[in-house]
Amino acid sequence: MNSFKEVLEYLDSLINYEVDFPLGGSRDMPKLAPVYDAARELKLPLELPKCIHIAGTVGKGSIAAMCQAMLSVRSRVLTFTSPHLVTPKERVQLDGHDLPDEIWCEGIEFIRQRLNQSAIKLTYFETVFVFYLWCARRLCTDAHVVETGLGGSFDATNVLQKTTAVLTKIDFDHTAILGKTLREIARDKSGIVKDGATCYTVAQESDALAQIENACQRTKSLLSIEGRDFETDRSFVLPLSGEFQRSNLSVALAVVKSLDTALSDDDIKAALRKMTLRGRQQKLATRPNILIDVCHNPASFAELAKYLRDDSGFEKRIVLVAMMKDKDARESLRHLIGVTDELWLTEAPTPRTLAAAALKSIADDLGLNAKCVEREAAYRELLSLPDSVQGVVCGSFYLVGDFLKSNPDA
Repeated sequence: MNSFKEVLEYLDSLINYEVDFPLGGSRDMPKLAPVYDAARELKLPLELPKCIHIAGTVGKGSIAAMCQAMLSVRSRVLTFTSPHLVTPKERVQLDGHDLPDEIWCEGIEFIRQRLNQSAIKLTYFETVFVFYLWCARRLCTDAHVVETGLGGSFDATNVLQKTTAVLTKIDFDHTAILGKTLREIARDKSGIVKDGATCYTVAQESDALAQIENACQRTKSLLSIEGRDFETDRSFVLPLSGEFQRSNLSVALAVVKSLDTALSDDDIKAALRKMTLRGRQQKLATRPNILIDVCHNPASFAELAKYLRDDSGFEKRIVLVAMMKDKDARESLRHLIGVTDELWLTEAPTPRTLAAAALKSIADDLGLNAKCVEREAAYRELLSLPDSVQGVVCGSFYLVGDFLKSNPDA
């Protein structure tokens, strides 16, 4: 491969469950065997130094970014996250920066050639994660932050060994795959806890916490809980908007300090000041009356609603939403009651998108002032709003990512 365009063409030729999500919830979808087999075939490491493995429903990306920022003060940190907003380069980063095209071309071509000679078939997600493992070897990195894609137990990233587990807030999402109760969802996500490891968690609902405790007992792992074993930190300025990020920062601080005991408070403050993460209650630098947020389930919509109630200095608020077919749209939109004057409903550029008309039917039932709009026209109208009117783009990574692609200077 000679260009990143060829990398994209190869990745786009693979099965991609992020785009074609099995709504029936087939348990055949997530398996560990293909990634184990690929790592063995390519002689890639599954035990990485200072490796933080993050699962949960909301806050994974935020905690990953915080851990990366702080660890990068004294280490070369390789981070794996998903999905991306604008480019797959966001998924694998070194010290918070995109890798050069040459590295992507070299790594993906190596994987493609070697696996073409075998019977091993990988999905889009699995291929990019195997590329991450290749980068860990190729770039000689000494700290690693890995975010699960879906769940925990059967996620491709769970081939990693001897990791420090981090569990973010666990709530309802992907119920067709992970289970319809908090207990089932937490059981799956806590499957990332490895034998004899340490697990850090934010404060959880009792049903979720019970499953995390069971996982730690079963694996003889040490459990460290926010509010019991470490305090909710209030000494550092939050690097991201939303008071809920206080818990995320507290967990990130606890785990990073355990891995790098020489990190000073001044180091941490400097790292957090420089940290950025797109799409998390983010006001556009060029248009501060426009807010983008990748909330896509009831728990994250609830956090957005809290933020909007506090951000009340506007005469009017218009919220543009697109959601996926497999998400709980009713409970998500319910949180927008009382915080939006106009709800604009559209469709994201992916086969998984829920029809705008279906969203409008739900919004009408909830008593929201809603209308269906064409996506590109809505972008233009939002960007032409007067400063006294707030525009919000939310509901999925795909909508927010498309908005950013369509408006690269925003």
